[in-house]
Amino acid sequence: MNVYLIKVIILWLLFSLTFKVEAESEETIKASISHSQRLKTDFIKDEYRKPQEILTFFDISPESTVLDIFAGSGYYSEILSRVVGPKGKVIIHNDAHFLKYYGKDLSERLKEGERLSNTTRIDISLNCLELKENSVDTILLVLGYHDFYYVMENAEKINVTTVLAKFKKFLKPNGIVGIIDHEAKSGAPRDTGHTLHRIDPQIVKSEMTKAGFSFDGELNVLRNTTDDKSKKIWNVLNGSTSRFVYRFRNN
Repeated sequence: MNVYLIKVIILWLLFSLTFKVEAESEETIKASISHSQRLKTDFIKDEYRKPQEILTFFDISPESTVLDIFAGSGYYSEILSRVVGPKGKVIIHNDAHFLKYYGKDLSERLKEGERLSNTTRIDISLNCLELKENSVDTILLVLGYHDFYYVMENAEKINVTTVLAKFKKFLKPNGIVGIIDHEAKSGAPRDTGHTLHRIDPQIVKSEMTKAGFSFDGELNVLRNTTDDKSKKIWNVLNGSTSRFVYRFRNN
C-alpha cells in the first residue's frame, strides 16, 4: 500500500470519527433540552434562546467541564448538566448582583444539591474567582459581558483585564469561550453596558483578542434586524433584542 493511500485512509478515519462524535453530541444536547425534568418555565424560553443551535455551536460535549459565568437562575446550567453527564462537571457562577435577582430561583432549581448533582455552585465576585489552571473545557458567558461595565452602587467594579486573564488561565488549550449578548449600536461606548445593558460586539471581539483568544466564528440565529438598539433591553417587547453569538478559542 503506497504512502498516499495510507494518508487518505487516515484522514478518512479521522473525519469519520469527528463526524460521529459531533453527531452524538448533537443528539445528547437534543435529549437534554427535551428532558422531562426540566422546568416548565425553561421550555417557554427555548423558542427565543435556541439552546440546540447555541450549544452545538459552542461544541458542548459529554464528559466536559463547563464554567457558566453569571449563570443567573441556571437555565443553561441545567441543560449543560445533562449534556456533560455524570463524568462531566458544570460550575455555576454568580456574583452579588446576579444573586440579588436570581439567587432564590437558582436555589430552588438545585434544591440543595438534590438536583443536578454534577454541578458546583460558586457565589463570588468575578474578580476573585479562582479555579485550577487548564481545568475547564468551555466557558459560557450568556447575556453577561455587558455587565463587565455595569456598576452597582457601592459595588466592586469588574477588572476586565484581570477577568479575561483568569479565563485564559482556567481554560484548557484550544478551549472555547462562548459569548452571547444584547447588541448595541456600532461604535457605542463601553458604558452602554451600564445604561442600556447592551454592548458593541466589536468591543467584545477587541478585548478578547487582546487577551490572547482567537475569534473562531459567529452564529446569527439570535439576530433581530428590527431591534431598536437605542432602547434599554427591558423596553424591548418579548425579550426580542438582537443578540450576537461569538465563539473564541484559547490559543
